[in-house]
Amino acid sequence: MKRKRHWAVACSLLVAVACKAQYGKICTHIEGEVADTAVQVIRVRRVDQNNSYIYTDTIPYANGRFSYDIHTAKPAVYSICAYNKRWIGRAVDFFAEGDTVRMRFVPDDSPKWCSASPLNKELLRVNGMTDSISLCYRARFAKYADYDSLSEAERKEYKALSDSYHGLIKAFRLGYMRKNPGLVGLFMLFEWGERFYDDSVAVSEVASIYDDVYAGKFPGFHLSKYMKQWRASQSVKVGGRYVNFTAPDLEGNYHKVSEEIKGKVALIDFWASWCGPCRRHSRSLIPVYEKYKDRGFTIVGVARERDAEAMRKAIGRDKYPWLNLIELNDRIKLWNQYGIRGGGGTFLVDRNGIILAVDPTAEEVEAILREVL
Repeated sequence: MKRKRHWAVACSLLVAVACKAQYGKICTHIEGEVADTAVQVIRVRRVDQNNSYIYTDTIPYANGRFSYDIHTAKPAVYSICAYNKRWIGRAVDFFAEGDTVRMRFVPDDSPKWCSASPLNKELLRVNGMTDSISLCYRARFAKYADYDSLSEAERKEYKALSDSYHGLIKAFRLGYMRKNPGLVGLFMLFEWGERFYDDSVAVSEVASIYDDVYAGKFPGFHLSKYMKQWRASQSVKVGGRYVNFTAPDLEGNYHKVSEEIKGKVALIDFWASWCGPCRRHSRSLIPVYEKYKDRGFTIVGVARERDAEAMRKAIGRDKYPWLNLIELNDRIKLWNQYGIRGGGGTFLVDRNGIILAVDPTAEEVEAILREVL
């Protein structure tokens, strides 16, 4: 048994060495097993943005197994997610730092994974401590499994237990991030900001820890850039200033937004060809634009695309009469800079660049224009 184990370790080391020699970079080798027959697709991405729907590659698998090599210049956080036919997925998030990562997707449970690299060992240790807290509460939660049949008193008991559990998890993880200012802590901070983006208290705590502990640290780590943009995006709100940027149109001509909206009340409209609600909202603004465009109002659209042709077709169908720029493959990271969740968002700004409204309806835009123009 020991010989087999030593042989497996030796093979893993040989794979890593061969990858480094061939590519001159860090190579992280993935060995995966799929024990869940519901899995249809396995995808991989680098974790550095709030667009979890964008995966860089699809990993082929056969007979319940797959392997994949990730090549990076520096250690980075990656995610491998197994999806069922309804596109419900379960993911493994890990550090790609030159080791072999083994993972197993099983039915009705979290994926199992292991790695001997220092960052992954620490991440697994911290996750294990969180799991221990969950295990302690599992038996106590079982009493309230059939929530619909609970009495009013029992529901209050359940809420108190739930608050206690989440409070303990929160205290542990926030305490770890603050007291352990390393890459694992920074990754956890990123996760916390992503998971609780609509919780103003949680966002404030993340911002506080970032400012006190992580700001300016680890400049070569990819999540540092994201968190810096995330922190700046907290000021992109009513009363704050919009973020200026330069982006190309479909002909490849670059436009600086501050020049396009100078001296005007403007709506910056972030949308995407694949986002139905975004496009419906943009179409609803056409009458408002036509009515006020000669009175000091303008719109600049920005489409988030992986394919410029899809944007071209969408504009052809929807007939937007204003300038539209493209954010291709998140090169500028505009959605991060503006703190936009999902497909899109709109920001109405005055002549001085102060944000008057975030995600206003067409009716609300017109009401504001009547007042300020």
